[in-house]
Amino acid sequence: MLTLGSLAFASPWLLVALAALPIIWWLLRVTPPAPRRIAFPAIRLLLGLAAREETPARTPLWLILLRVALAMLVIVAAAHPLLNPQTRLASTGPILVIVDDGWAAARDWPARQAALADLLAEAEREDRQVVLLTTAPPATNEPAASLFRHCSPSRGRSIGGPRWRASKRCR
Repeated sequence: MLTLGSLAFASPWLLVALAALPIIWWLLRVTPPAPRRIAFPAIRLLLGLAAREETPARTPLWLILLRVALAMLVIVAAAHPLLNPQTRLASTGPILVIVDDGWAAARDWPARQAALADLLAEAEREDRQVVLLTTAPPATNEPAASLFRHCSPSRGRSIGGPRWRASKRCR
């Protein structure tokens, strides 16, 4: 992860594409060659007509700058910028996450899902193992990426498991 002050990039190698911006500038400034003129006798009928629309010889500078800025923003967005990245996971080694997924947790389940998703995303960025312990099923020891399925709305259970059993598994 590349950090520039309070801004960090999760995929900094994508910023190499910014070096292609001068090539994009050059390609946007190139205009096709002028059409060839061919003498056609019936064209005399059209000589007196006024052209309603004229095509400019060059692309306007403001349009080129807008297109280059848009390309730059797409490249920077693809690098996944993070503002004020927090290192909440200070220690090393596996992380133990205990989730109460019983019926009593259903009231604020979306908030729990969001917190669990944030924690798993941080663990995945740091390539850390996560041990997920819920109050009903047995614990799992899997990589953080495979545990995102536990954030789904269908994971809340109607009947909560005994918490004393979960505390014994935690030891």
